[in-house]
Parts: sequence; C-alpha cells; structure tokens
Amino acid sequence: MHTDLPTLGAPIMIAGLLAGFFLCFYGNKAKKYLVPLRSVLSGAMVSLALVFLLMHKEALIVALQTQNAIQSLLDLLISGEHYLFSIIAMSSIAIGGLLLFALSRKSGVFAEKIVSFFTALSMALFILLVLLGFLPLTLSLVITAVLLIPILIFCMRDFSSYMAFENAIGGALLISYLLARFWYLDIWIFLVWVAILSVTGIFSQLRSLKRHKTKGGQSDAE
Repeated sequence: MHTDLPTLGAPIMIAGLLAGFFLCFYGNKAKKYLVPLRSVLSGAMVSLALVFLLMHKEALIVALQTQNAIQSLLDLLISGEHYLFSIIAMSSIAIGGLLLFALSRKSGVFAEKIVSFFTALSMALFILLVLLGFLPLTLSLVITAVLLIPILIFCMRDFSSYMAFENAIGGALLISYLLARFWYLDIWIFLVWVAILSVTGIFSQLRSLKRHKTKGGQSDAE
C-alpha cells in the first residue's frame, strides 16, 4: 500500500499490532470494556449526524458530495461562520456519547436493544463515509441503506455475536494497515490479509462465545 504518510515508529507499530491481534482474536474477552467504548462512539456519531440533518441539511449534502467528505464535514463543524451550530454539534457529541455509555453500563433487555440500535446506525454511518471515498453520494446512500437492514437485524437479535464480528474485522483492518504501511505492500495484499484475519478472527471469537454460553448453561442447570 504505497502512501505519502510518514513511516510508523517501532513503538507505535508494536502497540498497534498487539492491539489489533487482541481485538481480532480475543475482543470478546474484553466485552465489558469494549462495549461501553463502542457505545460512546455510537452515541456521538448518531447525535452529530442528527444535528447536521436538522440544522445544516443543505450544507451536509454539499459536503458529502465533495472529493474528501470527511474533511469537508470537519471544516463545516469547526467553521467560525456558524458558532451556534458548532457549539450545539460539539455538545451533541458529548451528550450522545455519555448517554449511550450510561445505557451500556445498565443491565436489561431495553438498554441492550437501545445500544444495539445505535451501534447499527453508527456502523451504517461509518460505511457511508468509507463508500463516499470511492462512489457518488446517491449510490453510496443506496448501498448503505441496503447494508443497514442485515446489520440492524444482526445487532438486535444477537449483539454479542455482532460485536465479535465487528471486533474481528476491526482488528484485521488495523493489523493489515500497519503491515501494509511498514512494508509498503500493494492494496491487493492488504485486502487478502484483511480477509484471512477477519475470517479466522470471527471463527475464533464465535467459538469462544459458544464455549462461554455452554458453560453458562451448564452452571444454570446445576
């Protein structure tokens, strides 16, 4: 993966690889900590998206149609021309993240479903931002809407398994990106690494979840 970005230092490389491998293969072991962190991100992303839609819909559409949508959104967010919007947007990030974090710490079906719902929405937003780097806005929106349906169903039906999928893929992307940056690998090698690590990580975490559920069922029976 050829890039003009500076070479990563050894400490960053090692720390990133360790974090990536842990997330890819053992993410479910740290579910107690990863779910609240993921909830903060979900709440912040969805809240910010709602503020953009309600207060700056036209500017949002224009920003999403630019070559670098993320940079355009950041410029709009911190623009000195709209102080009130910037204050409300920043506040929504904090409030949304904290509210969903608090919900993720609570037990109960209702809290879990709310967290699952926002997790699915935030993943759809992430997918949309990625697609905008390669496809026009209309096509990106259509693909995102189609993908949102299975993601939402998966999240609502089995949140633990969904998080295993997401952790494995996220860890695989981090590992592959770091290796590609370090050795200047071609994009196809990067994608192959992502696919291999994602599949093995998903199977590893799902097997671990299955063993955990089996032990839990045996304990309840006793």
